[in-house]
Amino acid sequence: MSAQALVRVGEPLDLYYCDKDNAKKQVIPVSYDTRYSQNLTNLTSGVSVLTVPPNQGVRHVIVVLGYSASALSGQTGNYALEQGWGYNAIRQISFRIGGSSQYFLSGTQLLQRNLRLTRTKNQRDSILSLGGQQCYNASAGAGSGDFSTAQFAYIPISIWACPGEDSLGLPLPTDLLSQQVQVTVELNPPASVWKACPSWGGTPCSPPSAFTTGYFQIEQLTMDDRGMALANRVNMADHMYSMPLPTFDQQEFTTQLLNTATDQPVVLSGFRAGEVKKVVAFLTNNDDAINTQLWYNPSSVTMLYAGQKYPVYQNGSSQIWNLLDGTAPACVSQSKLNNSGGAWTTPTSVLSQWCELPFSQPQGSDYEADILVHGKMITNGIVNLQVTPPFANTAGWTLHIIYVYNCTLGFSKGSADLIF
Repeated sequence: MSAQALVRVGEPLDLYYCDKDNAKKQVIPVSYDTRYSQNLTNLTSGVSVLTVPPNQGVRHVIVVLGYSASALSGQTGNYALEQGWGYNAIRQISFRIGGSSQYFLSGTQLLQRNLRLTRTKNQRDSILSLGGQQCYNASAGAGSGDFSTAQFAYIPISIWACPGEDSLGLPLPTDLLSQQVQVTVELNPPASVWKACPSWGGTPCSPPSAFTTGYFQIEQLTMDDRGMALANRVNMADHMYSMPLPTFDQQEFTTQLLNTATDQPVVLSGFRAGEVKKVVAFLTNNDDAINTQLWYNPSSVTMLYAGQKYPVYQNGSSQIWNLLDGTAPACVSQSKLNNSGGAWTTPTSVLSQWCELPFSQPQGSDYEADILVHGKMITNGIVNLQVTPPFANTAGWTLHIIYVYNCTLGFSKGSADLIF
């Protein structure tokens, strides 16, 4: 026997023949379908509610928004759609699972979460592109260019399922509930999603005042044998089923920074009780009213708690640290809308970036729902940031902050609640 076999800890594993230790098999066979959909109540603005009755496993939930070719045929080009415009259309989403509390995320925060929970850079690029392709017309002709075909945005509501899941991918077991699962989407007025070209030189027009298409759609995993349901084997009035979530994001908040590329202090408060895994931060440029989904990474950022420094990233180095600590860089490829002389010009390919500031031992998104890595308890605490914007501008910067927690969904007595 080799010295390595003697000194290394661990159980022997056969890597030649298949056996019970190196192979897994599904216990409860299921059938897949995406047949259940529900139209949005209002295609102009306001709140639409998806209710999922207690039945079987629910995995992914998406929202589809779209414009028909006929709705776009009158566009002359003075308005354009930014890449990922479907997320701009969402003011906020909320969810309630059974009898749990209601939790909220902004549209921008939902995009950030979807990007962060994917495993690879290519998946992140696809999530953004499928959230609404960039749509513009450099000429004055009505209905030409991108406006001659229908445009759609596909938006995953990633609460209990990751967009780029490569882990176990457990569904939400609504069969353990006696109350509905509720997901709400509040839309911004559709016209507010469109970006106006400054000093447009062609014939002006107005953007569509309503979406042509808007609906929820869910992915269900239904047991082939309902007799295998957990409630048929365990008294759920006396027991609790624990389902780990791929982290929980507290509702985003924003704060304004000065227009200088200097170190600026930011006080973070309002942490809920629970284990904080990390803080996510990114900047948007107040000078740019067109590319609002373009995010900037601070050139330098330091996070302190109780006088101790935790992440210290200088000279934009958060990008390499986040890559070393994960499975993909903290960025996504963005197509930036440009204009000159009163017309849209060729877009620029840029990176939209964010910064992850961990308190816990970092782990890739593959394992966030499968392995519990403890965060830091900051109940009633204050965290201090020192943030340096990447360059000076005129109108200043908006700093976006998201607190990320460990979270488990507990089912018992026909209800559910989030445990932090």
